[in-house]
Amino acid sequence: MFYVDIAKKFIERLTMYTNYNINIMDEKGIIIASRDPDRVGTFHEIAFDIMKEQLPIVEVSKEDRFLGVLPGVNLLLSPNGKPCGVIGVTGEPQTVKPIAMIVKMSMETMLEYEYEKEKIQRRRTLKEHFAHELLYESTLDSSELSGMAEKLSYQPGLLRIPILCSPETEIDEQAVLEQIKSGSHHTSQDMSFLTRKQQILIFKTLPKEKNLISDYKFIIGEYLSEFLQQAVRQKTRYHFYVGTIQNNLSQYKKAYEHCLWLEKKIPAKETGIFFYDHVDSYLKDQIPLGELHHIFHCLSEDLLDQKYLDQYMELLGVLKKNNYNLVTSSKELYIHKNTLTFRFDKIKDALNMNPIQDSKAREFMEYFYYYLQNHPSSASSFENL
Repeated sequence: MFYVDIAKKFIERLTMYTNYNINIMDEKGIIIASRDPDRVGTFHEIAFDIMKEQLPIVEVSKEDRFLGVLPGVNLLLSPNGKPCGVIGVTGEPQTVKPIAMIVKMSMETMLEYEYEKEKIQRRRTLKEHFAHELLYESTLDSSELSGMAEKLSYQPGLLRIPILCSPETEIDEQAVLEQIKSGSHHTSQDMSFLTRKQQILIFKTLPKEKNLISDYKFIIGEYLSEFLQQAVRQKTRYHFYVGTIQNNLSQYKKAYEHCLWLEKKIPAKETGIFFYDHVDSYLKDQIPLGELHHIFHCLSEDLLDQKYLDQYMELLGVLKKNNYNLVTSSKELYIHKNTLTFRFDKIKDALNMNPIQDSKAREFMEYFYYYLQNHPSSASSFENL
């Protein structure tokens, strides 16, 4: 289909620079744009024949008689090698032929540019719809999502992992996304989006190899290394929340939600924050607080006093953080190791449990800690330690 508006605009521009009469005909041989307005909408026999026979050029002399045709040179328009119409320049063929060739080339260049713009816009529209279905709605099943991915030239079954970018200062998100994509480790199979909140999200493709779990952090670090070097020069800090590895598009929404959970729940002390390092915290967070209340409320409300609970929260929070290393924990609390041991023994004795030696005791005490930390009526002043 020929772009009528483009043809008209092209003729208007040429009129400013040349006195030659130029006509543009569509695939049916109808003049759709002309320097002579009276000819617009009329039939051009030669243009019709050129389109029908796919003739590259036809010259018409004064002696020739064709319907709706004046002497001149008529050329097939084939932007990107696809015939779409005819352009003609009126006049003595030998005189206007060089002009006609230049006009043809200019018109085809203009059409190719418009085709490319339209292609980019169609891809952008499809990609936006794809991102919407992938990250928010999931109203499409796996096969439909795969079909959309393939239209965007994405292979749906590859292993990918989401990376959510969070800057510490205000940025131009689109420009930063382009910076990341310009890195040498970005591939055509890496999906990239701006989310509803205008956050940068990339589903990085991963190799399907035996050592992937041990290597995936290094792969992500290498992928972001060039961008982070630029960020250091620009004195801008970023945090990257890395979700879970997926091989099915229907699971990408959940993988993205894992990134959002990290951003909300895990303090951003490092550049890379990885979901697999916080699975226990995530799973605890999924437990309905009512269930924990049924299990622990008598302990916190009737059997243990507030002084005990405060010390429990203070000590267990630090011990958990330091993997129950008494030396490191005592230094963080600015107390002697023996003092910490004495206080911790009182906590263990009240429950008759030793989380250092007994894994089941550790599980119980950490769930109790989590309950106290999150239950409004029981949370102590140490809940943020």
